[in-house]
Formats: sequence, C-alpha cells, structure tokens
Amino acid sequence: MGHLGYIRFPTVSGEHIVFTAEDDLWLTSLRGGRAERLTAGLAEITNAHFSPDGKTLAFTGSDEGPNEVYVMPYDGGEAQRLTYDGAGARIAAWRPDGSAIVFASPAYQPMRRWWALQEIAAQGGATRTLPYGPAHSIAFGPGGAIVVGRNTTEPAHWKRYRGGTAGYLWIDANGTGEFRRLLDLNSNISYPTWVGDRIYFISDHENIGAVYSCLPDGGDLRRHTNHQDYYARGLSSDGATLVYHAGGDLYALEPNATQGRKVEVTLTGSRTQRTRRFVSAGRWLESWTPSQQGDRVAFTTRGKAFGMGAFEGAVTQVGDPEATRYRMIAWLADGKRMVALADRGEEPQLVVFSADGVTEARTLDLDIGHVLEMAPSPVGAQVALSNHRGDFLVVDAESGAVKRIDHTAFGREEDAMHQRGLAWSADGQWLAYAFAINPRQIAIKLARVETGETWQITEPLRYDMQPSFDPEGKYLYFLSARDFDPVQDNLHFDYGFPKGVRPYLITLKRDERSPFMPLPTPPKDEAKEEVKAEVKAELKAETQAGDGAGAEQSATGDKAAKGEKGDKAEKPKPVEIDLEGIVARAVPFPTPEGRYNRIAGIPGGAVFTSAPVEGTLNENWTSLTPASNNALAVYRFESRKQDHLADGVSDFEVTADGKWLLYRSNDRLRLVRAGEKPAEGPDAEQPGRASGWLDLDRAKVAVWPGAEWRQMYFEAWRLQREQYWNADMSGIDWLTIRNRYAPLVDRAGSRDELSDIIWEMQGELGSSHAYEFGGEYRDRPNYAQGSLGCDWRFDEASGHYTITRIVRGDPWAADATSPLLAPGVNVAVGDAVLAINGQRVSRGRSPMRLLVNQAGAEVELLIQPAAGGEPRTVTVRALAGGDFLGRYIDWVEANRKAVHERSGGRVGYVHIPDMGSFGWAIFHRYYLQEYDHEGLIVDVRWNGGGSVSGLVLEKLMRPRLGYAFQR
Repeated sequence: MGHLGYIRFPTVSGEHIVFTAEDDLWLTSLRGGRAERLTAGLAEITNAHFSPDGKTLAFTGSDEGPNEVYVMPYDGGEAQRLTYDGAGARIAAWRPDGSAIVFASPAYQPMRRWWALQEIAAQGGATRTLPYGPAHSIAFGPGGAIVVGRNTTEPAHWKRYRGGTAGYLWIDANGTGEFRRLLDLNSNISYPTWVGDRIYFISDHENIGAVYSCLPDGGDLRRHTNHQDYYARGLSSDGATLVYHAGGDLYALEPNATQGRKVEVTLTGSRTQRTRRFVSAGRWLESWTPSQQGDRVAFTTRGKAFGMGAFEGAVTQVGDPEATRYRMIAWLADGKRMVALADRGEEPQLVVFSADGVTEARTLDLDIGHVLEMAPSPVGAQVALSNHRGDFLVVDAESGAVKRIDHTAFGREEDAMHQRGLAWSADGQWLAYAFAINPRQIAIKLARVETGETWQITEPLRYDMQPSFDPEGKYLYFLSARDFDPVQDNLHFDYGFPKGVRPYLITLKRDERSPFMPLPTPPKDEAKEEVKAEVKAELKAETQAGDGAGAEQSATGDKAAKGEKGDKAEKPKPVEIDLEGIVARAVPFPTPEGRYNRIAGIPGGAVFTSAPVEGTLNENWTSLTPASNNALAVYRFESRKQDHLADGVSDFEVTADGKWLLYRSNDRLRLVRAGEKPAEGPDAEQPGRASGWLDLDRAKVAVWPGAEWRQMYFEAWRLQREQYWNADMSGIDWLTIRNRYAPLVDRAGSRDELSDIIWEMQGELGSSHAYEFGGEYRDRPNYAQGSLGCDWRFDEASGHYTITRIVRGDPWAADATSPLLAPGVNVAVGDAVLAINGQRVSRGRSPMRLLVNQAGAEVELLIQPAAGGEPRTVTVRALAGGDFLGRYIDWVEANRKAVHERSGGRVGYVHIPDMGSFGWAIFHRYYLQEYDHEGLIVDVRWNGGGSVSGLVLEKLMRPRLGYAFQR
C-alpha cells in the first residue's frame, strides 16, 4: 500500500514531478499515485530542478560533506558533483537554454551570510558569479527578462516577518540590465517563477503564505491558493504548470487557477531512518551520579536511563526504552531506587525506579514545571527541585507530597548560570540553595525542610552559588563573586574582571573556629594518638579491600553480606546550625580568585573546579559535549594547602559522605577517591578499577527514532508554552498549533523533516528568536574542502585555470590569508595552476575538485608563470574551513579605504559582522583605529546577531571629555 511521506521541494516537467522525501528524490506523475525513489544517497538531497528539456535534474547534495551542486538523469542514474566550493549551495534555476545551472551560494563572498547568484555549466567547470549583488533566487522570463529575489529564503519558518531581511523582488522586465523593485506588499516574498506573461511567487501579506501572481509592471495582483492551516511553500514551474508543497502534501496549480489540486502520493520502502539503531553512550551522555556507596553509577544518555556497577557486571536499563525522555537521574538514599524526570511529550513528571529494573517504575503525577535542578536527600526519600518558574520544591518520592519551600521572581534569565545549587545536610533536615533576591544579586538561603522556615545566610555583592554541606556537619561551602581586582586591557584604556570568584565557607556553629586559623599545638595525648593510628589502619585496609575506586561492596556492604550489624543504615548525626550571626561567619578560602564552577565538601576539606581565563572565538556553544577545561583541586584543612588533582574536567559530583568523586571529562566518566590524585601514566587511560575510568560502552543504547521524534516535537512545543517571552503567546492559540502540526511528525521519514516541522510550528509565533538546531542527521563522510584562497578563470585558449585574484587578508595569520602568499612561494595573479599533487588540471577537473579532502594538508602545485618560462613546483598548505576570513578582511579594508578617500580623511569606517565574540573582536580591531575621525560609519550589514550590541552602543556613545597631547 505504501505510506504517506512528508513531501517538500517539488519540481515539474510535463507529466513528471520530482520531490524530496526521506532526504532523497522521488519521481511521480501529475496524476499522483505510487512514487519511485530516484536516489539512495548518504545525506540530504534538496532543491531539485528539472532542466528545460526535462531530461536532467540539478539538486543540492552533501554526500561528500559540503552542500554542493549535483546533476543526474531525471529517471535515475549516477549523480555527478559539479561544484567544489565548500561553502553551501542552493539551486535557483536553469538557464532557459539548459546550458548552465544558476545557484545561490556564499562562496567567494566576504561573509557566509552574503549569498550571491552563481552559475556553472551543465557539464561542470569553473563557477561564475553573476552581477546581481546579494540574491537567493532568480526567474527567467521572455526576451531576456529576469526577476531576482533577495532574502527569499523560507518564510514559513518565520511567519509574518516584516523586518529588514524580509524577501523582495527586483525585475529587469526588458533584459536591458536595468532593475527596479517589483511590488511593495509589506510581506515576506519568496520562490519567484515566471509562467507566460505573469510572475508567480509566495507572499504572506494576508497573514498566511499563499501563491500570488502579477504582471511584470507589478499590476493585476491575483491570489491563487487558499490554504487555511499551512503555508504554501517551495513553488516551482516548468513554464506551464506550477507545483508546491503545504503541510507535507504535494499540490499542482494551473495558471490562473484559484486553488491548487492536491496530488495524492504514496511512498514505498521501509523508511529506514525510522528503524531502531544503537548509539554511543558517551557521545550522548547527559546526567550522571554515583551511588552513596560509590560502587554503582546511574546515568542518562540520549534520554535513556541506566544503572550499572562501576567497573563490572550487567548494565540495567530502567524505564520506558522507547518513547520517554529521562533527565537528571539520581539515587535515592537507600541505594536501591533511582529517581529521574520523565517526559513522554505531555507534562514532565518525577518517576521512581528500582535499581534492578524489575519492579515497575512509579510515576508521580505532579505539577513541577520545567525542572532545572534536582537533588535527593541523603536520608529518606525526599527530592529537592528548582524549576523555571522560580519555585524551590521538596517532593516526597514515596507519598508524592509536594512542599513549596521558596519562590523567587528574579534571576532565571541573565543570571541563570549563577543561580545554581541545591544541597542537603547529611541528616536530611536542612536544604541550602542559591536564590535570586533581586535581578542582580543571588544569595544562599537555608530552609528547615520539616517546618518550611527559610533564612538568607549570605550577603552577596553579586552572586553566591553552589552551596555544599560539609559531610561532618561543621561548615557550609559556597562560591561567591566578591573579588573586584581590575585587570587592565592590553589593547586600550579599559579594565575588566575576568575572574572575581572564590570559594567560601560558613561555620555552622558560632563556637566553631575557622579551619584556616592555626590552632596551638596541644600536649601529646598517647590515647588519642593510638585511636588515630587505628583509624588510619582501618581506612588503609578498606582501601586495599576495595582495590581502588569503586569497590564492589563498601565496608558497610561487607558487613551486611556477613550478616553483621549494618542491615539498617546508621542514623546520621543531627546537623546543628546557629542561625544567629551566621551571615557574619562567612570566610574565604586562602586560594587565589578565579573562575570557580563547583565546590563540594569531603572529610577534612573541600574539592572544587576552576576554569582558566580563555578567549571565546573558538567556543562551540552548540556542542553536545560540555567544555572540559576545568582543573580539579582539593584544599585540606590539616595541611592548609591546596593540591591539584586533575585537568580536563567539565563537572563532578561527590557522594553524600564525601568519600567518592565522579567526574566527567569530554565523553568519559571517572570514579575516584575524593581528594586523592587519580592514577597517571599510559595505562591510566584504560577503563578499569586501577584508573577509575568507566567503560560506558557497556551500556547498549537503543534509539527508536519515530518515538524519539514525537517526544521531541511535544517537548519543543511545551518549552515554548512555558518560557515564551509573552505569556499569552502573542495571541496565538498555541494548543491548536500543537494539534495542527502533530500529525505531520508521524509522516516524517528523516531527522531533517522533523526539524522542518518544528521550525514551521514555532514559526507560527512570528518571533525572530525561536530556533531549532543540532540533532543527529544521517551519517555521511565529510571530505573537507581545501582552498588556495584565490579566484579562478578558465582560459579557453590555453585550457588552463588562471588565478585572477589572491586573497590577502592578514598575511601573518595562516587561516586568514592565501597560502599562495607564504614566503618563498611567489605565485602571482595571472599564473596558471597546471597540476595539483601530480594530477593534471583540465576543464572538467578543476583545481577545487583536486582539493577535495585536502583541507589543512600540504599540496604540491605545478605553476605556469604568467611571465613565461618553465613551469615550477611549489608546496603550500591548503586552507581548512574556507577562505571567508581573508575575504572578509579584504572587503572591510576596501570599504575603509573608500570611505577615507571620499571623505578626505574626515570619516572613519567600522564593520560589525555579528554581535558575538567575533563581532566584538572585529569592532575593537577597527574602532581603535577609526574613532579619532570627525565622523564614523558603523556598518552592520549582514550582521549575524548576538548579545554584545549593548556593549557596542556603550562604546559608541562615550562622550569625549578631554585630550592629551605630547608637549
């Protein structure tokens, strides 16, 4: 029978329609019916366009990594890659005579956001940039007429957008090269195509994307579709019939019709991207925690929940293995049960598992909101939660009772990273937590859980965070931003505070001395010395019995196994706190200020992590793996010394008794004795007891994509409902929107199609910053494209590729200049490249083709100098990641020079490419050179957005108060 697919990007030629579904191309007829799969590629294929004769398809493919232009016969056959730019490409049209393919790409432009139209011959060869400026689409009309579309991307992802990057059209109606603006509909226009004497396009000026047409002079505007639920998208035509898609369905449209005709299509095949597969536990690792005995570990990965012995034994998967996402797993105090947050796509719930996975999990039906942190009590079955609503809750995991301990109306936006930390005292009677007392200050508060009484116990200057109780009940530790030691900027007059944080402790009893103050040496007490020796001997014996971290059974477990006293956990000593005067009992650790991230108490001291002060240009904020750049250290009160333990740490957790520490490093977990230096050396990298590294490959993580996609869709919808900036969802019936798009998820045949559905669903909000990114797409190779940082021209007379421009950029920076400018290479404009790595260059074998998979590699070039003479050989290192940076710098410098010349040196020029780290760096690079001019042009075209715009404005608005001159 086949199945319904999620159809996109159709193209038509006569009776044939080709479209994209399940990331491949499919062929059907205008009458519909069963579709035939044309491709079975390694990656997504999109934007197919029939050639004018209907025999060839051009499309965007990425089977070798980058999005490039490919061609293939329309009825199937081998696909041929035409472009090798490594920058991205989107098919726009064929030339009317079928000689060339026009596509949009940022290749050879100064920025990745700057897309221009280029063309390449249908047989391949050199690409040529068309002289139309920034553009995404083109349509050819009669007599050489042309319509060019700027910003004509995908309006369904950002519905009813009316801002500066909304799509619009320019027309050269007579083929003379003179363009004028076509239409002014106050809308977002896309997908222009020319049919007969009319120009068809998609516009949403009547609040939903529909197909319209007009005459070349902009007159006689007509509407041709009337969909009420979904945007019309992907309009295309062969000059006689139009096709488009809406809500995953295919439509055909006759010229001058007032509604499209649905083309009923069924797909065949097994929908392989929805079938079960296994993934790496380490790569998708989310939450992780050691049991209190230090012998077992629980963790969630790819939304699945697992428990296992630290170093051997079977791995138990708990909970629903398919349709539920689990987060923030943790052990309850009894060591026999685990608790986690469960999300099936409805409302998130707390779920309690048995560690053996046999007893059925118990779900607590509670209104707990979107939970940000969770911490079980070391005694009993209480679990502390904090959520996005600013609530601090304690849930009884046995009865399901919920107690709201506290609530804050502040601090979950800008300072969310600092409002962290839920900590229980060893007796389970006290809860400490970081609490925003106003929009700019975060304090540590303390709650007596039984009574619900709360106290603010720190007086923050900025923020106090990450509270942690001493397991011996003497202190409460926390991190605090109280240091203000200005660091002078190295480039201009400015000061900053790149560190500013230090560990602190509070003595819980008023008569408890600071552990940093030396005590007088008492007379030697022989009895006490004997007891100390016995304790040390017991600890040593315990360590040897456990053979390092993660002994299969703790000392308590050994006693229980022998039937000795220990069947019942020893009741912890009550933690007594003198609340009077507690605010004044905070003292700093005698450690340097830094960027501390977490602190935890262990017997006789504390462990903490700190990160170095580093630049941010190379940060990857979309990475699945958190940065592992922290150093782990311990401070011991007895020696009053700080010792370094490990590097490469992202985060850690300590058991309630402070004896075991589990830390994450990249995609690995390591269980060690808290406060002790882990094993070192070559053998210490292998999993096992001796090293402490866990073998996460023991966990076999199965994924059912269809169930996973459905959960993801509903969670994305709910996160918008809970956290969208406007509580009434800008007047949108958000539940109706959820129900409108939900049926499409079951039709999705690939991860890319799920992304498209989520984008369009969120697009209903009409909000600019509602994104979807990341995710696991179909595996494919990535043969990174090398570049020589130059422009090419194919010389018909000689049959050679000649260099027409060399990117200068910053000659001192290898990634920002052409390798052809390296000392001793001496390649110049006009020279030809005859061969690369011994392979001759020809029309069909371009230099860029020979640089596939050569990114960062040394390549040998055979150069024919323009001045004549014998060819010579040079060796250079091909650029990796493209030559955008060098081209951008050349573009800025050219603009700067032009402004200086035209203003007679009175006006300066600064371009800001984005409002992130790169844009902040570029702004200062040029602002510090240009601010002395009488006027300043600040260019923000193609700005990528970000968060530093307020800082830029602050610099630009500083008044000049005085001057300094040399005598």
